[in-house]
Amino acid sequence: MKKIQIGARISPEDADFLNLLEINGAKTPSDKLRAIIEEARLRREYSHEFTGSYRMIQEQLAPIIERIKQTEFEQNIHSAPLARILDWLPEFYAYCLCSLPETIESEQNLQMYEKGAVDRVARLFESLLHLELSVQGTTYNSGVLKEHIASLSETMKIIEHTSHITERKK
Repeated sequence: MKKIQIGARISPEDADFLNLLEINGAKTPSDKLRAIIEEARLRREYSHEFTGSYRMIQEQLAPIIERIKQTEFEQNIHSAPLARILDWLPEFYAYCLCSLPETIESEQNLQMYEKGAVDRVARLFESLLHLELSVQGTTYNSGVLKEHIASLSETMKIIEHTSHITERKK
């Protein structure tokens, strides 16, 4: 394939950033620019396909997860809720990117999209609640889930109470 030469003027800050950037083993500014273009092209191509979006999001989160895992290893601690959330996030985000049709033609499409998003969030909540049933300490801070569970429990009681009142009125 024939290559096309492109010239560009960039700010000193962008030049410094480009010099410090580590991307796909690229060393020279030209290699780095090609890698950036390739990454942007793949991001665009994958954004319409679930598996590609999922993989792309996992790659974006990987450095954060690695830093967390390294710190957990060094401190001999673990957070099951954080691990669960970070594991859940790529699937949810990929769903959001790929599941809505290009053209929203009907309320039914929006309802299906909404249902898929809510189902995924509900599965996350349920899995976090299951973690709270564990006898072992699974969080960095033992009260992090409990404080939210109490609030959610109160909200659920109110919803249940108001739904009973609504049912009696029918």
